[in-house]
Amino acid sequence: MAQPQASNPFVSAAPTPSAARPQGSDATPFALDRHGEGEANQSKGGAVDESALRYYASQRNLERVGAEIRRLKALYPAWNPPADLFSPKSTVDEQPLWDLYTAGRLDEAKRRIAELQKTDSNYRPSADLQTKLDDGIARASIKAASDRRDWQATLAAAHARPTLLVCSEMDILWRVGEAFARTNDFAQAFDLYRYILTNCPNPAERKATMEKAAALLPQKGIDALIALGHPDASGGNEFSSMRFEKLRAAIGEVLSGKGGLQVVDPNEMTVFERFVQANRAAGDAALLGWFYYNREDYKNAQTWFQLASQSDQNPKYLEGYILAVRNSGNLADAEDLAFRNRSRSDGIAKIYVDLVADRLNDSEAAKQMAPADLDRFTAVVDQIRSAVGAQTFGWYLLDKEQPAEARKWFQKSVDWKVSEEGVVGLAVVAARTRDRSALKDIKAKYGDRFAALSDFKAYEPPARVSHRVASRSAGASRRRGSNGGDKLMQEANRQFQAGDYRGALATLDRREARSGKTYGAEILRGWTNLKLGQYDEADRVFRAQDAKRSTKDTRFGIGAVANDRYLMWPDQRNNCTIRWKC
Repeated sequence: MAQPQASNPFVSAAPTPSAARPQGSDATPFALDRHGEGEANQSKGGAVDESALRYYASQRNLERVGAEIRRLKALYPAWNPPADLFSPKSTVDEQPLWDLYTAGRLDEAKRRIAELQKTDSNYRPSADLQTKLDDGIARASIKAASDRRDWQATLAAAHARPTLLVCSEMDILWRVGEAFARTNDFAQAFDLYRYILTNCPNPAERKATMEKAAALLPQKGIDALIALGHPDASGGNEFSSMRFEKLRAAIGEVLSGKGGLQVVDPNEMTVFERFVQANRAAGDAALLGWFYYNREDYKNAQTWFQLASQSDQNPKYLEGYILAVRNSGNLADAEDLAFRNRSRSDGIAKIYVDLVADRLNDSEAAKQMAPADLDRFTAVVDQIRSAVGAQTFGWYLLDKEQPAEARKWFQKSVDWKVSEEGVVGLAVVAARTRDRSALKDIKAKYGDRFAALSDFKAYEPPARVSHRVASRSAGASRRRGSNGGDKLMQEANRQFQAGDYRGALATLDRREARSGKTYGAEILRGWTNLKLGQYDEADRVFRAQDAKRSTKDTRFGIGAVANDRYLMWPDQRNNCTIRWKC
C-alpha cells in the first residue's frame, strides 16, 4: 500500500522528493535546502566527504572507486577527485585511534590522526573510522548548540554534516526540526517531519515526532502531517488525537494560572469535546473536567470526570469527580462516595477526612454526627495519619469537655506533622486542665516556632475584669475635660456597660473621626471587639497599643484575647455565648 502524500502548506511548490525516498534507517538523508544551497556551500568550503572514496582506493577496488566518484560529482559538480587518491598504503595501526573513539575522546583522536599524518604522509584514516569520528564530532556540535537554544548554530552544524539526517539519528532530526521551527522556517520544519513520517517506521518515534511537530508548527502544518498517519487498531488515524495538542497546551496554561480563559478558542473546545466523547479518551476527559472545575462549572466538571472514570480506573479521575460533587453542594453524596472509595488512593481518603472535618467544624452539624460516623472518621484519620483530621477531632472533643481524649488526638497530630494548630491544641488542653508543667514544656519545645504560644499565661478570665478596665479608661477621659470627644467616650463607655457593644464601636468610630485615636479609647475598642468575639481585631488593637506604649492594660488585653479565644478556663466555658465552640 502506497504511503499517503502530504503537500507542504507553507510553500506553493509541489512536495519535495523526500516523500518518495526508500523507507528504513538507510533511507537517503533529508535534504536541508530546498534549492541546493547547502550542497553548493559544501563544495565551495571543501566539506565533501571523501572517506568512502579513499577507502575503496586503498583497497584498489577500481569499480567502487569509479562509482563513488560519479556519485560525488553528481552531488557536487565543482568537486574533483584528489590527486593523491592512489598514494602508497600506510602501515599505521589504527587500534589506539579506535580506542579513543570508543572512549568518546573524539577531539583527541582527531589530533592524533593529524600527528600521524605528519610522520607518515601516506597515512589516511580508514573510511569507517573517519566517518564515525566526523559523525561523532558533528553530532556533539548539533546537540550542544540545541541544548543552549542557539538555533542558527544548530542548523549550521547540521548543514556541515547532512549525512546525519537519517532515521537512525532520530534525536538529531528532532533537534534540527525544532531549530527550523524556532527560526520560523516552517516549510523546512514541515519537510523534515514529513521525511520522518514517510521514511522512518518505528511507531514510538513516529508518535514522538508528531507530538513535537504539534507543539511547534502552526495548525495547518499539523493538519497536513496528520494525513500521514497509519490506520490504528480501530481503523482510525494513529495521529487523530494530535489535532488538539495546542488546545491541550492552552487549557494547561489556564489551569496553571499562566493564561486567561480567553486563550481557549470556544469553537475548538466544541470540536475537542466531540472528539473526546467519541473516543472516550480518559486523559482528555479529565483535562476537560479540571477546565470546567477551574471555571466553577461543577456540573460540567462532574460529567467529564465521570466519563474519565468510566474509561480508566485511575483514582485521580474519581478524586476530581468527588470534588466536583462536593462543590456542587451535594456534601453527603461526596462524603459517602469518598468513604466507599477511600482505599483506592490516599487522595480520596484525604478528601473524605476534609469533608467530615468541615462538618465537625460546624457546631450545628457536629451535633448531628452519629457515633458510627465518628468511628469511621477516626479510623480513616488513623489509617492515613491525617494531622488535620486529628486536630479537628481534638477540638471536637474539647467542646465535649473531654480534654484527656482531646490531648491524645492533638498529640497524634503533632507526632504526624508538627503544626501551629496541633501545638496550640496541646497548649489549650494544658491550660484548661491547669497543667502548668505540661504548658511549660510545650512552650519550651515549640515557643521559638509558634508565636501564639506566648499568649498562654494564667490570666484572670476577661469576664471579671473587662468592666473594670473599661471604667478605668472612661475615668481617664473624664479627667481630660468635657469636650465633644470626651462626651462620645463617655457614651461609648455607657453603651459598653449596657452590653450594646456594636453601638459602642459606632460611637468610638465617631469619636476617632473627631478627635483621633487615644490610648483609653483604643483599650475600650479592644475590649468591645473581644466581647463581640472578634478576636483578630481585638488582638490587633491591643498589640498596636502595646507596641506604642506597653502597659498592664495592653498586656492584659493581649492575654485576655488568647484566654477567651481558646476558652482555657472552666468559668469561661460555662458562661460563653459567642464562641463557636460553646
